[in-house]
Amino acid sequence: MITNATKSITSPSIAKNVIAFQIFNRTDEVVYAIWNTSAGDNSTPSSAGGGIGQYWPSEPPEAALDGNLRTEYTNYGCADERFNITSGMYTGFYFTIKSVSFRLMKFCMGTNVQEAKRDPMTITIEGSNNDQSELLLGKSWTSIYSGSSGLTKSLQRSSYGTKQTVATNVASFRSYRLIVTSTRGKHNSVSYSEFVMMGQYLNNIN
Repeated sequence: MITNATKSITSPSIAKNVIAFQIFNRTDEVVYAIWNTSAGDNSTPSSAGGGIGQYWPSEPPEAALDGNLRTEYTNYGCADERFNITSGMYTGFYFTIKSVSFRLMKFCMGTNVQEAKRDPMTITIEGSNNDQSELLLGKSWTSIYSGSSGLTKSLQRSSYGTKQTVATNVASFRSYRLIVTSTRGKHNSVSYSEFVMMGQYLNNIN
């Protein structure tokens, strides 16, 4: 769906100075949860549940793209009930936009509802224009960002962090993959409420 940025986000801290950008608003795009996955590598599918390699059933990956700070995506990754610094690392999601390609220029993440230790601190983002059937393959993805999630100083729950710039991305993509590479502290999972994508749809790029 193509929308005006000022109509698709309510936080003044994000809406300020982003008039030139459009916001990706998910409609019915399928969002695939993954774990045990690094940038450039094949994706390992993650299923609903409460154990290793799973995401909490009521906190699915779609929650990170629903525009609601009170919902969240929680993935255990390599841990189940143990509090471990690596819990939730190398988990994430990917999806394909149903409309035209989107050029990601900035993004903003939201903290989870309850526990600061589960906040992602660093992430990678990749893009792809390959067919849906090829998106499990690492070679299908192009790295466009590796760095801060923008949540380092965001201790308040269910709140937006700092906007981050995707400086090296000069292309537009139909599919995007996000992977968490570190968390704030030791816990049994990683959890975040939002991943807001700011940029331009292909038909608006000169």
